[in-house]
Amino acid sequence: MAWWNHLLFTDSPSVIQKEANLQEELPLGLFRRAIRQYLYENFIDILYIALFTFTYLYLGLAIVTFFFEARVPHIFPNIIETLSEPYLGALGIYVIVKEIERRRGKMVQRLWGELFAVVWFFFFVTASILILFSNQYHVSMIYKNVVTNALAAIIIRLSVLLR
Repeated sequence: MAWWNHLLFTDSPSVIQKEANLQEELPLGLFRRAIRQYLYENFIDILYIALFTFTYLYLGLAIVTFFFEARVPHIFPNIIETLSEPYLGALGIYVIVKEIERRRGKMVQRLWGELFAVVWFFFFVTASILILFSNQYHVSMIYKNVVTNALAAIIIRLSVLLR
């Protein structure tokens, strides 16, 4: 750009309007840029937190629904059934996120993130014992999801250990 361009085009209405729009959008633009930069730098951590929250909320809902099936709203078993496959997908993505972190050298030991397989295992064993020895519990859609998700969580955890 030549040194004289700003002298020739400063007074044009389009340049003045563009400068006014830039001044009005500047704080919002800086805010957007800061948010994008934060998301770019912390995407893996944000994804980890979202997956962690989803997996433990689903696990908690499954436990409550299994043990208190008669007392929970009737929609809870349907929620467990509907979210079963997305839950398994979230576990798979969780393993990929952990592998990405490990390869980047950013691996931070997260005990709560590894605990889901242990909780699923004890939930599976307890549910199976109750199904076998109690008249109050029976094989149902919820138990089917407990078996599927518990075995998947255990297999995924073992695959992470074996790498």
